[in-house]
Amino acid sequence: MKNRTVTITVSASVDEVFSFLSNPETLPLWAVSFCGSVHKKDERWTIRTPQGGELAFAIDADRSSGCIEMLAGPTLELVESFPMRVFKADNGQTAASFTMFKSQRPDMTDTLFDLHYRGLVREVGTLVERFGGGDLSSGLPDEAKLCMGIVSDKLSETRDFYVSYFGFKAVFDAPCYLHLLGPEGEQLGVMASASEAGQPEFEAATAGDGLWISLTVECVDAAFSHLKAEGLLFREEPTDQPWGERTCVTVDPNGVLIHLSQPIGLMDDSLKQYVREPGAELVV
Repeated sequence: MKNRTVTITVSASVDEVFSFLSNPETLPLWAVSFCGSVHKKDERWTIRTPQGGELAFAIDADRSSGCIEMLAGPTLELVESFPMRVFKADNGQTAASFTMFKSQRPDMTDTLFDLHYRGLVREVGTLVERFGGGDLSSGLPDEAKLCMGIVSDKLSETRDFYVSYFGFKAVFDAPCYLHLLGPEGEQLGVMASASEAGQPEFEAATAGDGLWISLTVECVDAAFSHLKAEGLLFREEPTDQPWGERTCVTVDPNGVLIHLSQPIGLMDDSLKQYVREPGAELVV
């Protein structure tokens, strides 16, 4: 069963952290995407989700071991487990781990599971702020601080292109703006042109001139063969580049060039004279 774990260390005591996490009434204070409110009736807990649904909820907590098991589902007979553990870290701080298992529901795709896990990581991060003096380890790459945006008159075609060919997911899909999230956290915003969006700063739709996107893949040749069989047209077939990558080039519905890139080794000596940071020739 697929699962991911995020761990934090904080300066609060084990007892303080355990008491907070094992109390159902504190859930809306940190697990905000899961729990909008929590209610108790006849010794049973019910969660109301931010989307308006209701879930049966229970906590099984053992203070001596620091183990906390959250159980939630449509009924208490059909719950899914969300285990946590609070314990003393080697550095004297308190550590807490949170494990998310991929649901067996048919609609829970790998992409959706990863999106849920990223949401959990953000929420657990608020506990570091709450308890203070800590760190977070999630196994995720650092969240991207840069999101590329383009202006387009082809929002639906652009969405379908990136979703179908490159595994992106539309996390916001409005008539005037589309936000796409890639399988490795890549972000792409697509805004309708000024006449559609009512935003004068977003002028004419791009024709792709002077613009490209680079997507890293495990094997350029395999990606090229697969996507070409799917009907995608390429401007350039797989080629070894002197800066240390193997690439091929296609184009999206807006004319934006897409370079599929696979690191293959060191850059040519002729280019190393331009490196400004030691080690940069290894990570292009």
